[in-house]
Amino acid sequence: MAQTNKCIVLMLMLAIFTPIGQLGANNFQRMGDILQFAVPVYAFGLSCGEEGYEGTKQFIYSLAGSQLCVHVLKETTHQKRPDYQEGRKKNSFPSGHTSSAFMGASFIHRRYGFRQAIVPYGLAIATGISRVQAKKHYTRDVIAGAAISCLWTWFCVERRTNIIVDSDGEFTKIAYEVNF
Repeated sequence: MAQTNKCIVLMLMLAIFTPIGQLGANNFQRMGDILQFAVPVYAFGLSCGEEGYEGTKQFIYSLAGSQLCVHVLKETTHQKRPDYQEGRKKNSFPSGHTSSAFMGASFIHRRYGFRQAIVPYGLAIATGISRVQAKKHYTRDVIAGAAISCLWTWFCVERRTNIIVDSDGEFTKIAYEVNF
Protein backbone atom coordinates (compact mmCIF):
# COMPACT_ATOMS: atom_id res chain seq x y z
CA MET A 1 0.00 0.00 0.00
CA ALA A 2 2.92 2.38 0.66
CA GLN A 3 4.04 1.94 -2.96
CA THR A 4 0.57 2.94 -4.19
CA ASN A 5 0.65 6.07 -2.03
CA LYS A 6 4.00 7.01 -3.58
CA CYS A 7 2.52 6.64 -7.08
CA ILE A 8 -0.41 8.87 -6.21
CA VAL A 9 1.88 11.48 -4.68
CA LEU A 10 4.00 11.43 -7.85
CA MET A 11 0.90 11.90 -10.06
CA LEU A 12 -0.25 14.82 -7.91
CA MET A 13 3.18 16.45 -7.99
CA LEU A 14 3.23 16.18 -11.78
CA ALA A 15 -0.24 17.73 -11.96
CA ILE A 16 0.66 20.63 -9.66
CA PHE A 17 4.22 21.42 -10.69
CA THR A 18 3.86 21.07 -14.44
CA PRO A 19 2.57 24.39 -15.73
CA ILE A 20 -0.84 23.87 -17.32
CA GLY A 21 0.20 25.90 -20.36
CA GLN A 22 3.11 23.54 -21.06
CA LEU A 23 1.03 20.45 -20.53
CA GLY A 24 -1.25 21.35 -23.41
CA ALA A 25 -5.00 21.12 -23.46
CA ASN A 26 -5.12 17.59 -24.88
CA ASN A 27 -2.64 16.16 -22.37
CA PHE A 28 -4.33 17.88 -19.44
CA GLN A 29 -7.69 16.57 -20.63
CA ARG A 30 -6.21 13.05 -20.88
CA MET A 31 -4.91 13.38 -17.33
CA GLY A 32 -8.47 14.15 -16.17
CA ASP A 33 -9.76 11.21 -18.20
CA ILE A 34 -7.33 8.91 -16.39
CA LEU A 35 -7.83 10.36 -12.92
CA GLN A 36 -11.62 9.90 -13.09
CA PHE A 37 -10.86 6.18 -12.88
CA ALA A 38 -7.57 6.16 -10.95
CA VAL A 39 -8.90 7.79 -7.76
CA PRO A 40 -11.94 5.50 -7.34
CA VAL A 41 -9.90 2.43 -8.30
CA TYR A 42 -7.44 3.30 -5.54
CA ALA A 43 -10.35 3.73 -3.08
CA PHE A 44 -11.83 0.41 -4.18
CA GLY A 45 -8.44 -1.26 -3.64
CA LEU A 46 -8.33 0.08 -0.10
CA SER A 47 -11.81 -1.29 0.61
CA CYS A 48 -10.83 -4.70 -0.76
CA GLY A 49 -7.90 -4.79 1.65
CA GLU A 50 -10.23 -4.79 4.65
CA GLU A 51 -11.50 -7.91 6.36
CA GLY A 52 -15.04 -8.64 5.28
CA TYR A 53 -17.00 -6.87 2.60
CA GLU A 54 -18.55 -3.92 4.43
CA GLY A 55 -16.20 -1.30 2.97
CA THR A 56 -16.54 -2.73 -0.53
CA LYS A 57 -20.35 -2.74 -0.28
CA GLN A 58 -20.33 0.86 0.89
CA PHE A 59 -18.01 1.81 -1.98
CA ILE A 60 -20.36 0.22 -4.52
CA TYR A 61 -23.45 1.90 -3.01
CA SER A 62 -21.73 5.28 -3.06
CA LEU A 63 -20.45 4.90 -6.61
CA ALA A 64 -23.76 3.60 -7.97
CA GLY A 65 -25.84 6.26 -6.23
CA SER A 66 -23.66 9.19 -7.24
CA GLN A 67 -23.28 8.07 -10.85
CA LEU A 68 -27.00 7.37 -11.19
CA CYS A 69 -27.79 10.84 -9.86
CA VAL A 70 -25.26 12.46 -12.22
CA HIS A 71 -26.58 10.65 -15.29
CA VAL A 72 -30.24 11.37 -14.47
CA LEU A 73 -29.38 15.07 -14.11
CA LYS A 74 -27.43 15.03 -17.39
CA GLU A 75 -30.42 13.55 -19.22
CA THR A 76 -33.00 15.85 -17.65
CA THR A 77 -31.24 19.24 -17.61
CA HIS A 78 -29.89 19.19 -21.22
CA GLN A 79 -27.26 21.83 -20.45
CA LYS A 80 -24.95 22.65 -23.37
CA ARG A 81 -21.23 22.08 -23.00
CA PRO A 82 -18.86 25.01 -23.57
CA ASP A 83 -17.62 23.30 -26.78
CA TYR A 84 -21.16 22.36 -27.92
CA GLN A 85 -21.69 21.73 -31.63
CA GLU A 86 -25.00 21.03 -33.38
CA GLY A 87 -25.90 17.37 -33.44
CA ARG A 88 -24.01 16.47 -30.25
CA LYS A 89 -25.47 15.67 -26.85
CA LYS A 90 -26.02 18.58 -24.47
CA ASN A 91 -24.85 16.72 -21.36
CA SER A 92 -22.77 19.27 -19.51
CA PHE A 93 -24.43 19.40 -16.09
CA PRO A 94 -23.05 17.91 -13.82
CA SER A 95 -19.53 16.67 -14.56
CA GLY A 96 -19.32 12.87 -14.47
CA HIS A 97 -15.50 12.85 -14.52
CA THR A 98 -15.34 15.12 -11.49
CA SER A 99 -18.09 13.20 -9.73
CA SER A 100 -16.21 9.94 -10.15
CA ALA A 101 -12.90 11.34 -8.90
CA PHE A 102 -14.50 13.06 -5.90
CA MET A 103 -16.45 9.92 -5.05
CA GLY A 104 -13.16 8.05 -4.65
CA ALA A 105 -11.56 10.83 -2.61
CA SER A 106 -14.56 11.37 -0.34
CA PHE A 107 -14.89 7.60 0.18
CA ILE A 108 -11.30 7.49 1.43
CA HIS A 109 -11.94 10.54 3.63
CA ARG A 110 -15.11 9.14 5.15
CA ARG A 111 -13.89 5.57 5.58
CA TYR A 112 -10.19 6.00 6.46
CA GLY A 113 -9.78 9.61 7.56
CA PHE A 114 -8.85 12.97 6.08
CA ARG A 115 -5.08 12.43 6.15
CA GLN A 116 -5.47 9.45 3.83
CA ALA A 117 -7.62 11.54 1.46
CA ILE A 118 -5.44 14.64 0.99
CA VAL A 119 -3.70 13.37 -2.15
CA PRO A 120 -6.88 11.85 -3.67
CA TYR A 121 -8.69 15.17 -3.10
CA GLY A 122 -5.85 16.96 -4.91
CA LEU A 123 -6.17 14.54 -7.82
CA ALA A 124 -9.96 15.03 -7.87
CA ILE A 125 -9.49 18.80 -7.97
CA ALA A 126 -7.05 18.37 -10.86
CA THR A 127 -9.71 16.30 -12.65
CA GLY A 128 -12.25 19.10 -12.26
CA ILE A 129 -9.78 21.72 -13.46
CA SER A 130 -8.96 19.58 -16.49
CA ARG A 131 -12.66 19.45 -17.47
CA VAL A 132 -12.97 23.24 -17.35
CA GLN A 133 -9.64 23.80 -19.14
CA ALA A 134 -10.63 21.36 -21.90
CA LYS A 135 -13.89 23.31 -22.33
CA LYS A 136 -15.96 20.21 -21.63
CA HIS A 137 -17.68 21.71 -18.56
CA TYR A 138 -18.42 24.97 -16.84
CA THR A 139 -17.22 25.54 -13.29
CA ARG A 140 -20.78 25.01 -11.98
CA ASP A 141 -20.82 21.54 -13.59
CA VAL A 142 -17.61 20.56 -11.82
CA ILE A 143 -18.77 21.90 -8.45
CA ALA A 144 -22.12 20.09 -8.78
CA GLY A 145 -20.42 16.80 -9.72
CA ALA A 146 -18.13 17.04 -6.70
CA ALA A 147 -20.98 17.97 -4.35
CA ILE A 148 -23.22 15.12 -5.52
CA SER A 149 -20.51 12.54 -4.93
CA CYS A 150 -19.47 13.91 -1.58
CA LEU A 151 -23.08 13.94 -0.35
CA TRP A 152 -23.80 10.40 -1.58
CA THR A 153 -20.60 9.14 -0.01
CA TRP A 154 -21.31 10.83 3.30
CA PHE A 155 -24.70 9.06 3.46
CA CYS A 156 -23.52 5.64 2.22
CA VAL A 157 -20.18 5.21 3.98
CA GLU A 158 -19.43 4.71 7.67
CA ARG A 159 -16.12 5.40 9.34
CA ARG A 160 -14.03 2.35 9.80
CA THR A 161 -13.25 1.51 13.42
CA ASN A 162 -10.57 -0.88 14.54
CA ILE A 163 -10.91 -2.91 17.69
CA ILE A 164 -7.59 -3.26 19.47
CA VAL A 165 -7.29 -6.09 21.97
CA ASP A 166 -4.27 -6.06 24.28
CA SER A 167 -3.79 -8.83 26.81
CA ASP A 168 -0.91 -9.18 29.27
CA GLY A 169 -2.07 -12.45 30.81
CA GLU A 170 -4.01 -10.97 33.72
CA PHE A 171 -5.86 -8.06 32.19
CA THR A 172 -7.51 -7.64 28.79
CA LYS A 173 -7.90 -4.15 27.42
CA ILE A 174 -10.25 -3.41 24.54
CA ALA A 175 -10.06 -0.05 22.80
CA TYR A 176 -11.71 1.41 19.73
CA GLU A 177 -9.63 3.30 17.23
CA VAL A 178 -11.58 5.65 14.93
CA ASN A 179 -9.82 6.98 11.84
CA PHE A 180 -10.28 10.71 11.29
